[in-house]
Amino acid sequence: LPHEPLHEQLIKLRMIKQPAEIKAIQGAVDITRAGIDQVRAKMAAGMYEYELEAELDYAFKRAASRHGFLPPIMAAGKNTTILHYQANRARLKKDDILLMDIGAEVANYSADISRTYKVVGAFTEREQAVYDSVMSVHQATMKMLRPGLHWRELAVNVDTLMGEQLMKLGLISENTRAAVRRYFPHAIGHSLGLDVHDACDYKILQENMVVTVEPGIYIPEEGIGIRVEDDVLITQNGAKNLSADIPYA
Repeated sequence: LPHEPLHEQLIKLRMIKQPAEIKAIQGAVDITRAGIDQVRAKMAAGMYEYELEAELDYAFKRAASRHGFLPPIMAAGKNTTILHYQANRARLKKDDILLMDIGAEVANYSADISRTYKVVGAFTEREQAVYDSVMSVHQATMKMLRPGLHWRELAVNVDTLMGEQLMKLGLISENTRAAVRRYFPHAIGHSLGLDVHDACDYKILQENMVVTVEPGIYIPEEGIGIRVEDDVLITQNGAKNLSADIPYA
C-alpha cells in the first residue's frame, strides 16, 4: 500500500479541540488568573520584575501547574515596548506600567494571557489613550470571530482598525500596512493548544478551535507598550472568551 503523509491530518486533529482539551485550556486559564491576582496583590514600586515572576511561579506551583512552553514576560516601563522581553531584571518605578505575557499549563495544554497594569495609581492621560485604542481593536476583533472567517481576512480587517487608532493617537499619518507594522509588529492571534503556538493551517476559522486575540501598541520613543491577550473558543455562531474574567485594568 502507498504511504500517505499524515501531516495535514495531524494538523486538523490539533486545530479542532475536543471537550476534554477545551476543559484543560480553561483550567490553565483559571490558574493563570490566580497567578495574575497574586502578582497584582504583591506588585509595588521598588520591586524587581523577577520578584513578580517568582510570585507568579509560586501561584502556579500551588495549583500543581507550571509555566507553558514560553518563559513568562514580566516587563515594566520601557521594557513593555520589547516584544519578546524575557530578562525580567529591571526595578519597578511608581510611574511604570507592567505588561505580563504569561500562561499556566494543565495536562500539557497552555494558556496564553497578556494584561497591562499600572504599577501604582492610574494610567496617565496618554497611557489611557493608548490602552483605550488597544481595547477598541480587541473588542472589534471579538465581534468578527466566527466559523468560516478566513485568517487572512481577519488580519487585513484588524490592520485597518489598528491603523485608524494609530492615526487617532498621532503616531502615523497614513493607514498603510507598513505604517501599522511599526507600532503593531505582530499578528492578531494564533492557534492555542498543546503548544502556545499550536499546529494550524491558518486558513479558515472553525468551530471548536481555540485561538488568541492579542492587539498591542508599542511606542519605543514614548516608553509605552500595551498588549491585551485573551484565549478564545470559536463557537457555532461566534466566539467565547475563555479569559474574560481576568481583570483588564
